[in-house]
Amino acid sequence: MLTSKKNATFIIILFILKTFVQETESASCCLSYTKRTVRCQRLKGYTIQNINSTCDIKAIIFHTVNGKYICADPSKMWTQHRIDCLKKKAVNIGGNAESPK
Repeated sequence: MLTSKKNATFIIILFILKTFVQETESASCCLSYTKRTVRCQRLKGYTIQNINSTCDIKAIIFHTVNGKYICADPSKMWTQHRIDCLKKKAVNIGGNAESPK
């Protein structure tokens, strides 16, 4: 009887951990795009999001100077202009605009 309680407890803990991990993964995943454009001066870098098991859209995740993240549609012209702007900024300071994963 004690073994059954241990197994049940283990299964419940495992379920809770699995749910937590899935929520954490989706929290760092763009699920939709911003409708607004963002000025280049507000940006300090970006990350490319590809489609995978938890992220179902391609996106550019812009990193702002205020520590926020903005999900942008990579097919939009303004998004490409901001990437170009960030690359120019990086060249001027000798860095890399794209953030490591």
